[in-house]
Amino acid sequence: MPVVQTITLAPGASTGWHYHPGRVDVVVLSGTLTRTLHDGRVEVSEAGDRLVEPAGPVHVHVGRNHGERPVVLVATYDIADGCPTAVAVAAPEWSH
Repeated sequence: MPVVQTITLAPGASTGWHYHPGRVDVVVLSGTLTRTLHDGRVEVSEAGDRLVEPAGPVHVHVGRNHGERPVVLVATYDIADGCPTAVAVAAPEWSH
């Protein structure tokens, strides 16, 4: 059964490096979300954008709010009952 969460990142906040055990569909309600992906690519999403985060540890990433307004997201997780929505991991070596 899908799990839906509203997530708010204050200005300067970060999600920390993590991956998702199941696919995540995200809608950016406000602010600007900057994500750094497992391969070093940076993706910027604005209010009204939709994005998909694939499942699995090969898809580690971090989300950051570099703006002056809160970033508000609605995330729908496709996970099994009892499964965490995210798994925290160490930052990749290249990101230091």
